[in-house]
Amino acid sequence: MRSLFVVAVACMLAACAQREPVKLYSGAEQPAAQVVVVEMPYTLEVLNINGQPVPAANSMTGNRDRKLHLQPGQYRINAYYENIYDVDGGLSHEVVRTRSATFMIDGQAGDIWRLDFDAPQNLTEARAMKDEFSGWAQNTRSGQRNPTEPGPAYVSLVGQLMGGGSSPTYSDEVKPLGAQAPVTAAPVVPSQAAPATQTLPHTDATLTTLQQLWLMLSPESRQAFLQWAEK
Repeated sequence: MRSLFVVAVACMLAACAQREPVKLYSGAEQPAAQVVVVEMPYTLEVLNINGQPVPAANSMTGNRDRKLHLQPGQYRINAYYENIYDVDGGLSHEVVRTRSATFMIDGQAGDIWRLDFDAPQNLTEARAMKDEFSGWAQNTRSGQRNPTEPGPAYVSLVGQLMGGGSSPTYSDEVKPLGAQAPVTAAPVVPSQAAPATQTLPHTDATLTTLQQLWLMLSPESRQAFLQWAEK
C-alpha cells in the first residue's frame, strides 16, 4: 500500500508541471497578437467563464502566474482566492477559499488583461475576506481598470457532479459573450443528490480538488479512506 501511495504522489507531482499558456479557443493556435491574454496570480482559481466551467483554466503552475488565451471579445470571469496556510508551525493546514468575484473584460486582439486583488499577508487577513472578496481587471496596454462585482458562491467539481439535475458540461473552448447561448447552472439540492453519472475530468484542477479534500480530512477519515482504497 505504501508503494501505491508513493506512486500516486509522484503522479500528482508530474501533473503539476506547468502547461501554459492555456488555449481556450477552437482551431489552430494563434500568436499572442491575435488573441486576448488573461494573466492572474496562481492563488486565483477560476470558477467559470461566461457561466461555463473550464477546469483547464486552473492548470497548476507552481507559484507562477496563470495565462489564458481567449478569442477577442467580452468575458465575465468568476474567480476566487484559494490558498493553503500552515497552522501550528506546519503541524496542520487550513485551506482558505473565498466567495468568487466577477472580473469583467472586453478584450481586443493583442490585449493583455491582468486579474488582480489585494493579497492577504497572513491567515487572519485571508479569513477576513472569505465573504467579501474583490479585485479588478486591468488592461496593461490602455490602463483601463474594471472593478469586480460580487460573484456566485464556490461550488467544487465534486459538488457540481453530485448536486442533482443535469451534469455540467466541460470544454476547453470558451466563446465571448454574445457568441454562445447563456448557460444556466443546475440547482444544487444536497438532500436530493443523486449518484454521479459522469466521472471527474482528468485535469490538474481535479487533482487539486482531491489534494485539498485530503488535507481537510481528519486522521480517522484518512485511515478509513486508505482502508477502502485497499479493497
